[in-house]
Amino acid sequence: MKILKKTGSILFCLLPALLALGIQLIVSFAGVFLKLILELVSNPESIGQMTDPDFTMNFLMDSQFLTGISAIYAVIAAFALGFWYWKRFVPKKQPRRKISVLINPWIFAALVLLMLGMQYISAYVVALLAAVNPDWYHTYEELMKSIGFGNVTPLLALYSILIAPISEELIFRGVTLKYARNAMPFFAANIFQAVLFGAFHGNVIQGTYAFVVGLFCGYVCYKGGSIYLSILFHMLFNIWGTFTPESFSYSGNSIIIHLAIFASAVCTAALGIFLYRKGLEKRDPMP
Repeated sequence: MKILKKTGSILFCLLPALLALGIQLIVSFAGVFLKLILELVSNPESIGQMTDPDFTMNFLMDSQFLTGISAIYAVIAAFALGFWYWKRFVPKKQPRRKISVLINPWIFAALVLLMLGMQYISAYVVALLAAVNPDWYHTYEELMKSIGFGNVTPLLALYSILIAPISEELIFRGVTLKYARNAMPFFAANIFQAVLFGAFHGNVIQGTYAFVVGLFCGYVCYKGGSIYLSILFHMLFNIWGTFTPESFSYSGNSIIIHLAIFASAVCTAALGIFLYRKGLEKRDPMP
């Protein structure tokens, strides 16, 4: 009986991700249907081209369209999972907290250092995976191009640095991690939500570095006692990834330099964790 109850609790932890996936599929199908209808209304002759796979692929892989679909899905998911999180996990009589109760300069500096370290660690994870199987990287690269990361638009920037972090943190570090913590120790719960976060991205490259980053988002959220902190960390991570030029990454062939950069990234991330713990100790006490 205990095993069945435990298994049921773990399976229940999958529901937030499944709900988000369902919202994503509904929004995607609705968006494609609406786009096809609008195309046929404005250009009735195009109906003969709909059976051409190349035309259909180019028609649907428009970067603005894909970004818009992603943004609409993420907003709906944020409201749905935010409501779930608020109803289930936010105390109804919790007093309004001052910002100094959540964050201080130490914590902010720690999140910046942790973000910088994780950016370069993630880059080397991606490079390793690309070396193992170049097709994985080509798939990832084509996906990034189709979304528009080669030429960042205001809509893509808004989605990447604001909408996606809020939505994804509510899904995975909010509802999923909270339920997982009730079913298993934090160490296992954190791995569980990070695996789901990685799988949700749908390709090996993104999935792997999302898993790694998800572990640290879970740590930040759990230790800091607030999803706002993991949202901030996620936003900082996406700001860097969206706007930082490629010149910030070393692309030479020197193994020594690559090892030095990787070692520096690990030390930077470790320093970020150390400062984060110190910053939490220096926060104003809860009212």
